[in-house]
Amino acid sequence: MISREELYELVWSVPMIKVGEKFKLSGSYMARVCSTLRVPRPERGYWAKLAVGKAPEKTALPDAQPGDQLGWSQGEVLPAPSRARLVALTPAGGSESGYMAPDPKDPNIIYLSGTYGSVSRYNRRTGLSQDVTPWPVPTFGSEINQRKYRDPWTPVLIFSPADSTTLYLGTQYVMKTLDGGLHWQTISPDLTGSTQQPGDKAEGVATSENAKQRGYGVVFTIAASALNGDTIWAGSDTGLIHLTRDGGKTWKDVTPAGLTAWSKISLIEASHFDPAAAYAAVDRSRLDDQTPYVYRTRDYGATWQLITNGIAANAFLRGIREDTERKGLLFAGTELGIYVSFDDGGVWQSLQLNLPVTSVRDLTIHGDDLVVATHGRSFWILDDITPLRQALDAEKDNTFWLYHPARAYRIDNDSFPGTPLPPEEPTAENPPAGAILDYFLKSSASTVSLEIFDAQQNLVHKFSSQDKHSEKRPPLPIGERWFPKPEVLGTNPGLQRFVWDLSWSSSGGPGVDEESEFRNPRGPKVVPGIYTVRLTVDGKTQTQPLEVVMDPRSAATPEILQQQLQLGRQIFAETMEARRALAEIASLRKHLADLQRKVGEKDSAIKPALADAQNEISKIETRPGAVGESSGLQDGFADMAAALRVVESGDRAVPSQAVAVYNESSQRVKAAIGEWNEFKTTKLQRLNQKLSEAGVAPIAISKIEQEVQYLMSR
Repeated sequence: MISREELYELVWSVPMIKVGEKFKLSGSYMARVCSTLRVPRPERGYWAKLAVGKAPEKTALPDAQPGDQLGWSQGEVLPAPSRARLVALTPAGGSESGYMAPDPKDPNIIYLSGTYGSVSRYNRRTGLSQDVTPWPVPTFGSEINQRKYRDPWTPVLIFSPADSTTLYLGTQYVMKTLDGGLHWQTISPDLTGSTQQPGDKAEGVATSENAKQRGYGVVFTIAASALNGDTIWAGSDTGLIHLTRDGGKTWKDVTPAGLTAWSKISLIEASHFDPAAAYAAVDRSRLDDQTPYVYRTRDYGATWQLITNGIAANAFLRGIREDTERKGLLFAGTELGIYVSFDDGGVWQSLQLNLPVTSVRDLTIHGDDLVVATHGRSFWILDDITPLRQALDAEKDNTFWLYHPARAYRIDNDSFPGTPLPPEEPTAENPPAGAILDYFLKSSASTVSLEIFDAQQNLVHKFSSQDKHSEKRPPLPIGERWFPKPEVLGTNPGLQRFVWDLSWSSSGGPGVDEESEFRNPRGPKVVPGIYTVRLTVDGKTQTQPLEVVMDPRSAATPEILQQQLQLGRQIFAETMEARRALAEIASLRKHLADLQRKVGEKDSAIKPALADAQNEISKIETRPGAVGESSGLQDGFADMAAALRVVESGDRAVPSQAVAVYNESSQRVKAAIGEWNEFKTTKLQRLNQKLSEAGVAPIAISKIEQEVQYLMSR
């Protein structure tokens, strides 16, 4: 069994929030997703919640990217990636329950099932809906067994994962459309066990014993295989499972032995790795049986195995999903929470963590994230489940393990992240922006370092557990929660997470002289490509590749990004040289001030020399120029850093004015650095000679330079 620590200290977390706004939802809605909202990172991964006005039950995600849509209804949720924020809401349908099925060919087209079998096609571009119900007549108020097509409160509606054109709908039959609902085909017989013929009217009261035969059942779940488009599983709320392997021409009853009537097949999952394998979650709560039932078959339903070891005795099943990348990694949604299995259902462990005890009606894997829909009017996202996928691999190493990181998106964040909400406002964190790098330590480590290299093996960034992070802040009237927490490489046993912000550094150091008013500018963003992550723990190393991809919404070409990087690195290097000179000047000024206090009025010959030196370095820093300009190093550094910010502020060609600011400030910075170097080699030497003659220790500028170099290169 995987230990609690190896299970990953995950936390369910908030996927999307819009700072300063509240959303109250009802009915079915679509929400536009825009750029990333960056907030301080969590200590670990975590579950995230977004409350909705109606209770979601079923999840179905498009192949969405940042910028696509997020939708939900009472019966279903359809989220886009969680590194996003809500900016707009538009109604997508009139029903408060049902499935949403995004068109795989066009995510702006959404198909929605509604109460008792309505189906609509919503066009997000126009905001218009078309009724494509198979038999569009009123059904409210009529007995379900008297309708042409029978449907529950939440009719199943899914696209075939093997065919982007085929849309399936469950009634008492499996139905499909190939043209967006303009024509429907019935591709199965009644799969509910009903013996009633159209027009028959049964006499007497319907009971649980005769209701199935009288036509009260429905096909509650459909699972089409992604490996074979002709393989389709169907489960009814009457306790039957059927399978076709020829696209609906013939169907076979493959119900697990001993499963009695009205055992609701709440969800079937067709395996992503084996066309003969499938999983079935069975809900018998209507029969006053809260025992969990989840079945597995590996032979097209010829035999089934009950796989519930580890699930609480009263946590009856609502849903089951198989990971899309790791065979044998399963997730189960129950009435009391969520479970995970690493061995194809042999043993289950709780994945509840910070998730409230709630009914988890459905689950889905979207990329590297796990999404669940609860009956508590919310959906929750567990960001980045790559450690779960590699949990068994991590077991093989006796000391530590560097997980293969998930794909990282280069997304430009807003320059202003927004004002934090009041502490009493119920919110949580967004996922961190950048590359999430996870590693597991079997025992405490003395030193841990992390290095990132590009494809040419150039060092992009380096971090160490020995890096010092100052906790001192200026006395500002700002709450602590406004400040992001520094990234720290953990050395304690267990799983550790570090987030790299996808930036270059001059030599890897996090910064110098944090108490100085001159802070290091952020390095240029890396371009998309394959990078190498190297983790060193007490002298032993492991490496993993990291793929960085561009925001799919961006129109930037590789040429533009490369030009941006080249110019950004050039400006950054010169900015860091200016930063180095300013740090040396700040240190020298402190030395001079200390000497002035020590000398006092005792040595009239040294005191003027010290004052002259202070004036000289002040001129280098802040020499005034023309009106509105300054030729000093301080302002040149600030202007150059501003030009770097503009270069890095978008994914378009660099604005010409930013290049002009850089060229002008570069000349001033180079001139000021030249003056500083001349001061160190001439005037400072003369000052040191006077100090020596007066019996005062000279200023060791080489020591200052070494200290600054160390701080900038650590």
